Amino acid sequence: MDLPCSDRQKSNTTHPHYLTTKPELQKVYLSGMKMTNSVKKDESPLEMNDLNLLLFGHAAFQYLYAGCELGVFQLLSKQPNLSKSEIGSLLKLEPYPSKCLLFGLTALKLIIKTGETYQNSSIIQKLFEDETWQEFFDIVLFEARIVYVGQLDFVESLRQNKNVGLRQFPGKGADFYHRLAENPEIEKIFYQYMSSWSKLTNPLLLEKVDFSKFNKIVDVSGGDATNAIAIANKYPHLQISLLEIPDSCPIAQKKIDRHGLTNQIHVRGCDIFVDDFPQEQECFLFIHVLVIWTLAENTLLLRRAYEALKPGGSAIIFNSISSDREDGPVMSALDSAYFVSLPATGGMIYTWNDHEQCLREAGFTKIERIPCNFWTPHGIIIATK
Repeated sequence: MDLPCSDRQKSNTTHPHYLTTKPELQKVYLSGMKMTNSVKKDESPLEMNDLNLLLFGHAAFQYLYAGCELGVFQLLSKQPNLSKSEIGSLLKLEPYPSKCLLFGLTALKLIIKTGETYQNSSIIQKLFEDETWQEFFDIVLFEARIVYVGQLDFVESLRQNKNVGLRQFPGKGADFYHRLAENPEIEKIFYQYMSSWSKLTNPLLLEKVDFSKFNKIVDVSGGDATNAIAIANKYPHLQISLLEIPDSCPIAQKKIDRHGLTNQIHVRGCDIFVDDFPQEQECFLFIHVLVIWTLAENTLLLRRAYEALKPGGSAIIFNSISSDREDGPVMSALDSAYFVSLPATGGMIYTWNDHEQCLREAGFTKIERIPCNFWTPHGIIIATK
């Protein structure tokens, strides 16, 4: 996660404290800074192996997807150090596909071959140890069944400045979200992914934001209620209004009922661009929402929230955020291709400055950045009326 501009500049101009007492390390540090600066001036620091991985990146992902879908990683998490024939037999794969699959997974360092046996790489095994494998699997499945399909039209989407990839998913809805109910299998994969993505990231929001000062909050486009449920469980005094398109409301309501939070979280079907927002509110949440729409549409939503807030109320943005230099993080750039191609016309992983400009145009003047230190490029922006 990129630091705010002031912190980033400070980190580039201040030596770590310990270097003042260790001259030999200071020399290494200064040498490294010189190398870093020289790389920044090089517009093409890629090596050929890096370029190869980009050229055949689709195949790299297919190996990852196959390892997940066919159960290689799950098997090796429980039974490490199996041979090729043992893996093939247990997964019901013939010798040829076993050979090809294990070769690819090994070359990509997703699994490790020692002698004639295989085990998961440490980063894959850690997903099982941390009990986040299912969430990771759901993300991979979403990429395979939805993102890759929509991105078949990435180039044409750029040419036409519209989400051409929507044509890959049948239906009458004007955007991807309004077509989900017409594609039940895709709808299930999408909401499994969103739930898992939220489970991985909402601990960052709960760690950084104190919701105890609020009594009523509105979760705008709250999806299947995963985030609202996490917040409600930690803050049982809160009353949460969840706004979502009508077709998706039953999915959220079912999960809320299952968690016994019907009296705390209230689902309301609406068009967030047309229907009135609940008035006299203390907080509006925009979680993984303002990456979907154009900046003009984001400004409209934030202005509607501003007008519905009590004085002193807050709007909170929580999603992946790009650096103000528009040069990374890489994951933000890669994720943006999905938003260009499929969900709706407009949208990407915007910069901190982009979001802040929308907030200022909506009427907010007090704005706070909160970077998050995580493998996803998430950040939080709190704006107070």
